[in-house]
Amino acid sequence: MSDFTRQLRRVRLHISAGHLLAALIALLAFALLLWLAFGLVDVFAGFESASRGKITLALLTCTAICGLIACYRAIRVSRHDAAVSADTLLGNPRQPISAAFSLAPAQSQSPLAEILTHRTLEAASASLKQLSLGKIFPWPLIRKTILILALPLSALAILRLSSPAAFTTVSSRLLHPAADIPPYSPLVFKVEPANPSAVYGGELQLTAVITGGALDHPVEYLIRRPRSGEILRLPAFRESATRFSRRLNSLTETVDIAVTCGKARSHWLPVEILLEPKILSGVVKLTPPAYTGLAASSFPLDTNEIAAVEGSAVLLEITSNRPLSNGVLTFTPATAPGVTAISETIPATVSATHQTSFVWTASRPGRISVNVSDLRGTPAPQPLDLALRILPDRAPLVDLASPPRQLLATPKSVIPIVGTAEDDFSLARLQFVRTLSGFRDRVRVVAPELRDKSYAFNDKLDLHDLGLEAGQIVELMLEASDHNPSLLGHGSSGISRIKIISEDQYAEYIRAKTTISQFSARFDAAREAMNQASEELEKLRDALEKKDAAAAAKALADAREAHQQGKELLEKIADDFPAFDLEKKLKDLAAEQAQALQQNLDGLGNIDPAGRDGQRAAIEEMLKRLGEQQKQAEQIDDNAAFVREVARILEMAAKFRQIYETQVSIAKRFKTIVEEFRMGENQNRRLLPSLADTQQKNRSALDDFKVELKSRLEGAAGKEPLLGPLADSAAQFLADLEAAQPESLMDVAAAHGRAGEANAAFTNADLARELLERLLSKPEPFPEAVMGKAPKFEVPELDVNDTIEQMLKALLGQNPGDGANGQGAGMGGNGPQGAAMDGFPMDLPVVGPDRLDFEPNANSATEGNGNGTGGTIAPLPETAEAGSLKPTETRQGKSSTLSPESIPEPYREAVKRFFTP
Repeated sequence: MSDFTRQLRRVRLHISAGHLLAALIALLAFALLLWLAFGLVDVFAGFESASRGKITLALLTCTAICGLIACYRAIRVSRHDAAVSADTLLGNPRQPISAAFSLAPAQSQSPLAEILTHRTLEAASASLKQLSLGKIFPWPLIRKTILILALPLSALAILRLSSPAAFTTVSSRLLHPAADIPPYSPLVFKVEPANPSAVYGGELQLTAVITGGALDHPVEYLIRRPRSGEILRLPAFRESATRFSRRLNSLTETVDIAVTCGKARSHWLPVEILLEPKILSGVVKLTPPAYTGLAASSFPLDTNEIAAVEGSAVLLEITSNRPLSNGVLTFTPATAPGVTAISETIPATVSATHQTSFVWTASRPGRISVNVSDLRGTPAPQPLDLALRILPDRAPLVDLASPPRQLLATPKSVIPIVGTAEDDFSLARLQFVRTLSGFRDRVRVVAPELRDKSYAFNDKLDLHDLGLEAGQIVELMLEASDHNPSLLGHGSSGISRIKIISEDQYAEYIRAKTTISQFSARFDAAREAMNQASEELEKLRDALEKKDAAAAAKALADAREAHQQGKELLEKIADDFPAFDLEKKLKDLAAEQAQALQQNLDGLGNIDPAGRDGQRAAIEEMLKRLGEQQKQAEQIDDNAAFVREVARILEMAAKFRQIYETQVSIAKRFKTIVEEFRMGENQNRRLLPSLADTQQKNRSALDDFKVELKSRLEGAAGKEPLLGPLADSAAQFLADLEAAQPESLMDVAAAHGRAGEANAAFTNADLARELLERLLSKPEPFPEAVMGKAPKFEVPELDVNDTIEQMLKALLGQNPGDGANGQGAGMGGNGPQGAAMDGFPMDLPVVGPDRLDFEPNANSATEGNGNGTGGTIAPLPETAEAGSLKPTETRQGKSSTLSPESIPEPYREAVKRFFTP
């Protein structure tokens, strides 16, 4: 769609909207005029309720038809009419809009014709953009219709002020056509008694006082029979000029009375027959269905509602003040509005002189109306109206607490299944449903015969036994049924979906949560275990040489303990899940070292603290055995130290990536506000101070980055020769950053933002973004690392470069920027603030192989000082996150299990719907 077409469509829509508004106002004026005329006619005619209802329906129909026609004609504005109207509004005699509209696209045109056509359309589009809503909207037409609407409103206001009583009466009759409202008349009727009543078959003396005007017509009493609607007219006896009376004889049924004089009439007053039978009390007996297991109950009818379980047998006993001969119960089921209900009648069984009973089966809700008759056949004045409420047999409530609704797991994971089922009466069966996407359901009945109201289900699902592969999705659900014979009592839990991920993806998940210090602590722990064992052996050798039996016994015990602890730790490292490529070599080395420690343990059992000859040679053999993998261990430690030093610089690259993406986001948000200002919208002006604060924080982060990078470069100087190109590139990057001085632009942007100057703030923020981006465009190792390309080093071990690449990706994920377009946005390392890891939301819990959780010792070098060389590794971390193990904990299997308590409560039901179909 071309810009001219969009602009012309906008003009057309605005014109149509104006015409539609004018039509609605005119329709309102028309309706008011109709109702005004209807009210004036009703003043003189005094229509009855039936006539008023029919006239009201006719007027509503007429108004609706006129409204549809008016709205249809109002919105029929053609594109040509819109173009003509636009030319009229523009006042251009050349009529550029109509001319542009008449240019029909041709199949083939010359280049000159295409250029002229394009220019004509662009000029017309520019002209249409000049037309604002205030110019396009047909205000004269709307003002005219408002003036028309003012006519009936003025007439109504005049009538309201001049004749308030007549206005109130007529308006009530028009608004409530079915209500029994007497026609308007200046006459005022006062009927005595106000609440007439008579003894059955007796007399009733009525008196009416009429004031307010002259009586031009005879006064009559109207007698209406409510059952048939028949109205009798009886003449009144005039006692004075304003007082009229009438006596009614032999009243045996309830009637309504009113006094009339011409079209003027009083309200209808009901006459009560006092000796008609009345219902004094009632008793309800309920017998629930047998499958519910509930006992029968009986209670007095002290409310107007009976609540029964669906299918219950109901016995209603009624007691009256008079001897009864008959009765009938009418049941009207509840239906939807507009649907006619078919009533059912149930005859009564007279059980005593003053009692009668009704028996039926409660299957549907509805209304109950009970009418009784006395021995003379006189019905009760008012039926007993009750509501029958059905208590349905609700389906069982089933909840699957574990696994959560969304879960990621490796193919060898073990998932606990925890669920509950509850029913209002009793459960019958519980079954566990397992579905693999693309295959049919697998149903296993876990409780075939139940009689309890609740049932707790606990099991586990070994994914390895199912032979699942990465990418597949397993859906789990619990289903329960009750004893309802209608087979409708079936409930199911929510579906828990387990997406199978590969161990490589799980490793990526682990890497995204691993810090540099945690990475190094694993290697330090393995080295410390071997060093501790060697030191204790040397102490034992020295004690044996000195022939100090007590010292030798203590040294022997310490050596055994160091060997045992080191062996257990190294065995766990050997069985641990490697997240980085360099850890795979450590895994193999740990297995060999654990075997050497075990051999030493066997040999230490033969050591005599008393100093038997030949023991020195045995200890030297143990030391030699521990030193067999020394070269390989040193190489691995050197590689780990090198990766750590590289990662310390790469971490600064990730932090700069965060600063850059945050600056991109700030500039983009400033630009959005500027564009809104250009369109006349300023509701987001209040966001400028907060954006300025964000800009200032990003500027402070840039200052901290420069200080930290300089400190780390000084700490890395001379440590690793291979680190030179990356360190030199980082140093040059720092120098270029100092020369560019983007922080000055950030300060200016923040100042303009606080002052509310959006355009200036955007200009400076975008210039700062451009300076940062220019620094990243250089083909140097450090800028490339910021953009996600890991540096390559000339090292013989390929896994070193692979580990560095993995570490960079993890660091970029642990430092996501504030921008939506940055490639570094990923899983955060410290909580749910991270966005995603290869499409996997951080919010989802993950289950995979157990992994030892090493924490660096507080005495070791801290991140950022650049001078630490490591220290003693703490034997145990005090805490470990869910899904990980402490180094001294016992691994129960090849895969971790998921504990429902380990999953945060908000994520159990409200995680992101990542792979929900």
